[in-house]
Amino acid sequence: MKKFISLPLKNVYRIVGEDYYLIDQVLKELKDACGGEMSDLNQSYFDDENFSADKLLDSCNQMPFIAEKRLVILKELSKVSEVDKKKIVEYSKSPSPFSVLAIIDNNKNFVSVQGGVIDCKSLNFNELSTFIKEKFSSLGASISQDGLKELIESCSYNLTKIVAEIEKLASYAGDKEVSKADVDNLVTKTDDFTIFELSDALSKKESVRAVKLLELMLASLEPTMILSLLAGHFRRLFHAKISSLSTQELAKLLGVKEFAVTRAKEQAKNFSAVNLKKIIELILNTDYMIKSGQMNAENAIHYLVFSILELK
Repeated sequence: MKKFISLPLKNVYRIVGEDYYLIDQVLKELKDACGGEMSDLNQSYFDDENFSADKLLDSCNQMPFIAEKRLVILKELSKVSEVDKKKIVEYSKSPSPFSVLAIIDNNKNFVSVQGGVIDCKSLNFNELSTFIKEKFSSLGASISQDGLKELIESCSYNLTKIVAEIEKLASYAGDKEVSKADVDNLVTKTDDFTIFELSDALSKKESVRAVKLLELMLASLEPTMILSLLAGHFRRLFHAKISSLSTQELAKLLGVKEFAVTRAKEQAKNFSAVNLKKIIELILNTDYMIKSGQMNAENAIHYLVFSILELK
């Protein structure tokens, strides 16, 4: 795993990105870098429940106790007043040299704060592959290349989920190499992955597999939620099919991760643009039938799947 913190330490960091495993890694590195054996006395945490700009800045201005620096962590805030934002932005222009303020800020409340920015976005396939192999090795286990690919996709590139599944797989496999079949049998798939698999089955007209995947989703999700997931997925495929934008530009436009666009572009090859447009219209019609009471939600979602399978 790459290191996020380099010396000399900055006194203010803004941490962004959706992978909370990496965010935890950043916070661990900051704790180590601040030093001191009695580290708990030199750490303060603020979130929605206890946030006060004045108290936070008081903590930043306290002298550390038997340590090089004091660490103050501001976790993700759902809302913050303009007055409090201004106080923290002003502090960042001339921060205490004896503390490190780490702000987790995916809600973009503190984009004007001065200091270092650490991006904890999801790792790409190659980075995850290296991490997973090293993690399995540290547990005295290994995984096949097919199994590795299946693990990454089943967990939708989410490192927190991947780490939890690695420990389970390594324990199960023992001295054997973890195979793709092991991952299929043991790893709980994310909703995004199951939708991707369902779309793949629909594109290949594999009706038995499609119905099996739909029933699997219905066991844990409301039909209207499945409809919403399908709507988002097929809109993404349609944009990927017709757009001339780069993967990065399209990901920003759609508000999704780059790997999701890469996968969408690959799967969109299995559909014509005309059929993708028809599928989106079918989804809208299905939504109308449910909301107007013409068909109950579970029957409607089955009707949708069979309608897609019948497209020429």
